[in-house]
Amino acid sequence: MRHLVIFLSLIMFFISQAMDEQYSCSTYKGQEITPKSLLRLTPKMSPTLKQEVKDCLTKYNVFIKQLVSTPHPLTHENRKQKTIDNFAIIKEYEDKGLVKRLGKDNMNYVLRFSDYPNFTMPINRWGSRMAYLFYASGQGSVLDPNFKADEADCEKIEHIPSFQGCSRAAHYLRLKEFIKNKNCKSLRTTPTYLVHIPGQPKELSDENYVPIQIWVPNLKKLKELPLDEQREIRRNISPAALKEIHDGAVVYAALWDTAGSLCVDDQQPPHYYMIDLEEPFNHKPQFFYFQGKEGEKKYVEDVVITLERVAKFFLDIPEQLERWKELTENHLILKRLCLKYDIYPNFDPEHLKNR
Repeated sequence: MRHLVIFLSLIMFFISQAMDEQYSCSTYKGQEITPKSLLRLTPKMSPTLKQEVKDCLTKYNVFIKQLVSTPHPLTHENRKQKTIDNFAIIKEYEDKGLVKRLGKDNMNYVLRFSDYPNFTMPINRWGSRMAYLFYASGQGSVLDPNFKADEADCEKIEHIPSFQGCSRAAHYLRLKEFIKNKNCKSLRTTPTYLVHIPGQPKELSDENYVPIQIWVPNLKKLKELPLDEQREIRRNISPAALKEIHDGAVVYAALWDTAGSLCVDDQQPPHYYMIDLEEPFNHKPQFFYFQGKEGEKKYVEDVVITLERVAKFFLDIPEQLERWKELTENHLILKRLCLKYDIYPNFDPEHLKNR
């Protein structure tokens, strides 16, 4: 019996070695996702959708450019005024009934245009982009209570490209690939594209391209529902659906806000939709999309943090929490990456409560 255990352990070791060698956190269909390749890899829109989006970008060109542009020179006064100006122009267009800002997301402007209801246009909020640029320049993170934005050097960040909004297309490709390859029955996402803003340079950045996501009717975001209804939905996620969310949305697609953006449709059994596909603002454009050793380490950090966030999501449902922990424990590729970078999820309830 002892020899059988050793033999099986060796088999599992070599299988995990082979899986690890084949696994990449930064590719789509075997091709590296980079700022140059992403535009080529992102699916093309249908002719009808393409025309609608083109008409929208033409009609609302001034509005959209106001939201995505960086003021020059980028002083702290201009940085703060930019936030005020962006909210003012959104309110102006909302008051006219031309656009609606969706949800309660304080980090993004998720816009739906009255004349073009078939899609949404998520634009990363100016404050979120500034946090991305501060971190990218090596001056610190706004998540650090000791970080003082007004003491940072704006000249160092004025011309750094950000890919925070554009990252939606990259995460979409990863999730789309997983859903197709694993023939997922429950996990879904929203078709996502990148569209060039007329008059802007052609290099990929959040100033030059906006994401377009197809509108899916009758979706309910869990975090916006009453607590009792949220809990009932979480309790009823089947083991098979939970595995798709764990292995696909979190581990494969590295969607850091999985718990916060999970949506359900009105089907029975329901489908679980991931719609917020944006990377967090503590990334660096130097290793977009998870390129190199630093990028791979950041990928592991994002996945581990998200595993903990979703575990917190299930603290009040012990049976689901145990299933989640077991899925993590049994994921060989993830275990090897955690070992490689000495980064591990902590599922202790007290730790999760204080996340």
